[in-house]
Amino acid sequence: MYLQSSKYRLKRKSPRRFNLALIFILCVLIVLAALFQAYVVPSIPPPFLPTPTATRPAASYADDAAKLFLDGKLTDSINAYKKAILLAPTNSDLYVAASEVQIFAHDYQGALENAQNAVLRSKSAVAYAVYGEALYWIEKSEGGNTFADANKELQKSLELDPNLGLTHAYYAELLIDMDNANWKTASAEAQTAITLAPNRLESHRAMGYIFLSTGNYIEALGEYQKAIDIHGKLADLWIPLGDCYQAQSDTQNAIDAYLKASQFNSEDPVPIARIARVYAKEGQYGKSAQYAEMAVNLASLDPTYHGLLGEMYYFNSQYDKAVIELTLAIRGGRVDQGPIQGLPLQAGRVAEYYYVFGLALAKVGRCSEAVPIFHLLQQQVPDDATVMANVTDGLILCQEITPTPGG
Repeated sequence: MYLQSSKYRLKRKSPRRFNLALIFILCVLIVLAALFQAYVVPSIPPPFLPTPTATRPAASYADDAAKLFLDGKLTDSINAYKKAILLAPTNSDLYVAASEVQIFAHDYQGALENAQNAVLRSKSAVAYAVYGEALYWIEKSEGGNTFADANKELQKSLELDPNLGLTHAYYAELLIDMDNANWKTASAEAQTAITLAPNRLESHRAMGYIFLSTGNYIEALGEYQKAIDIHGKLADLWIPLGDCYQAQSDTQNAIDAYLKASQFNSEDPVPIARIARVYAKEGQYGKSAQYAEMAVNLASLDPTYHGLLGEMYYFNSQYDKAVIELTLAIRGGRVDQGPIQGLPLQAGRVAEYYYVFGLALAKVGRCSEAVPIFHLLQQQVPDDATVMANVTDGLILCQEITPTPGG
């Protein structure tokens, strides 16, 4: 029996037709996706990373460096010039400016290197001027007084531009420091610098230096003050200003000037040592020793500051401490920071350290060591009346402490 009901009748399904329009759209989308992945995605920065900033131009760093120099921040100024140079390595002016700041910062080798780079890139008068100035300070710091190399470069600068006031200022200081110094010629050069460049501190510094070197302290004071009015935050201007006051026995103004210098260069022992000597001149040896100790802390490997401290201890009747410091100054030794080279005997301040060392040794009963020092002074600096007077006192002291047989 067969069921005929339509409810259960099965029908054959017809085959499904493909939608060509849909296939076309999908193909287009696939191509677009591939193009997006290949060309758009690589240009999109990763999420959460900072947006890159534009590189600062060299001029911007140079402007910052100039402002930092005027604010007395020499190290920061030099670093800013270095950044400017990295961005504009062919700009001679940047090397010149950096070299000038490095000279004030007492980085003479760095100043020389930048000055040489300036000359290599521009045979200009100002480049040769700072090159000569760097050579001058290197020789001066090493105790020289011929300045032949510095003179050669400054002459090149003057040949290129005889009206460059900066060169005349540098040349004036060189002339007054030469062994056969002619102060009239040096003074004329400094006056030329002031005429050509009245607003440059170097012009007034040069004239002040000449006045100071020739004992014209009031005139020197005026010129250094003019330089300070142009740039008041340079230690190298306040120190000679203090020297001018000290030469006129104006103790308080001298100390104030040295303190200003220390404020603008807190790592320089020179102004602190100057204060120690001011107090010593006033007979305040306790205060003097305190400042001498500060100078030693700032330059612990420099024997001259140990000599200063030893002197102050001696004058303050601290003989054992004096012997320790003067031993380091004259014989050398080692401190926590490293080795110290002793000072060979020479006329002037070093000879003073020697006879005070001898006197200190005598005071603590070590005449066997003191007497050879006195004899050495007699042999090598016989024409210094002050030294010989102290040598005589020392020998008498040792004679009293250790009488000779039959004496």
